[in-house]
Amino acid sequence: MPKSERSGTPILLAAVAADMMGFGIVLPLLPFYAEEMGASPFEITLILASFSAAQLVAGPLLGRLSDSIGRRPVMVAGLMASSLSYLLFALAATVPVLLLSRVAAGASGSMAVAQAYSADSSTGNRRAAAMARVGAAAGLGVMIGPAIGGYASRYGLGAAGYFAAILCAANALAALLFLPESPRFRGKSKKSRQPGPPPREIFGAVTSFPLSLLFPTYFLSITCFAAMTSILALFGERRFEMTASDMGIVFTLAGAVTVIVRGGLVGRVVGRLGETKTLRIGCLMLAGSVLAIPLAPSQSWIYVIVPCWALSTAALFPSIQSLMSQFARDHIQGSVMGAGQLAGGSGRVIGPLAAGLMFQAHSPELPFFFASALAAVALLMAFALPPPPADSEVLPGAGSQPAGNVNG
Repeated sequence: MPKSERSGTPILLAAVAADMMGFGIVLPLLPFYAEEMGASPFEITLILASFSAAQLVAGPLLGRLSDSIGRRPVMVAGLMASSLSYLLFALAATVPVLLLSRVAAGASGSMAVAQAYSADSSTGNRRAAAMARVGAAAGLGVMIGPAIGGYASRYGLGAAGYFAAILCAANALAALLFLPESPRFRGKSKKSRQPGPPPREIFGAVTSFPLSLLFPTYFLSITCFAAMTSILALFGERRFEMTASDMGIVFTLAGAVTVIVRGGLVGRVVGRLGETKTLRIGCLMLAGSVLAIPLAPSQSWIYVIVPCWALSTAALFPSIQSLMSQFARDHIQGSVMGAGQLAGGSGRVIGPLAAGLMFQAHSPELPFFFASALAAVALLMAFALPPPPADSEVLPGAGSQPAGNVNG
């Protein structure tokens, strides 16, 4: 690992893990917390959806801001804002305040900035591995967070918010003290930094091939993922009478597979096959595993199929994010990764809503057939994607700046 990549990576990954751990700490408790305040089922789903909706708006803006002033200050500010949002969660006494806390948490998320930092600090086939490490840190946070939240809830549902607030504040301080600026901005004074890229250039890049095809591929695959995860527990209960404890085991297995694959295996696979082929294999596995769930003859098959689905997404999403960064010019990395968060956030909102309507209005099986079809379409799109360019190549429509090393 190059020195520039190694120096900031541990603090960056800790910051991502802390941010997502805070998310995981409060998420399982949120419905019960809202119900105590008198929230209706619709209000609870609105509060849950507000986080992703806020990410839709904030992700591109934070990415573009980081292209202008640097990754480090945006990361530190995002962690501090997350800390304040969880403090607001802990202090909430009414449904509107609880809703505001989740909007603030979604708006302060800095995943796109973390991905741009990783893109600045890696080159070529190292980039998918770098993106995978960010994803593994996020997955680890989401996996550990619920256990911490469950323990903290013994002292009241609001206690989990205080814990998450302290965690994010501590990591914001650590990032402020120890996280170096990414290589692209390192050594540049604030006065010498250029303003963020104009919206016209960003729009031109994301609507030109191959990004114009990669974003829909990401949207479809993450819509499939979000749809399946949102109704899997309900399906398991209806079909096999699985309990919350059973589903806890299923999701723990899926989380463990995700962390292991993203933490070490993705880089090796991409090193041999390349991002584009890895993306295609991931889409194929995702379509097949999601299709297999409603066809499973017994509960025991769920414990096998769901980890296969986790394996597919653990390879698929880092490959997509790596391709996004390599198809973009260095000076719009944050903006492009923010646009990726917009595509992904849209899928995370639309997928569960569509799956819920199908589950309620038609049958428990239909959402899985629908989600599998989305992954199949994503696979077809993936076959039209080119391999990532060499550092010195220029892709048509990828940007107007001279070609050069993507690290800047």
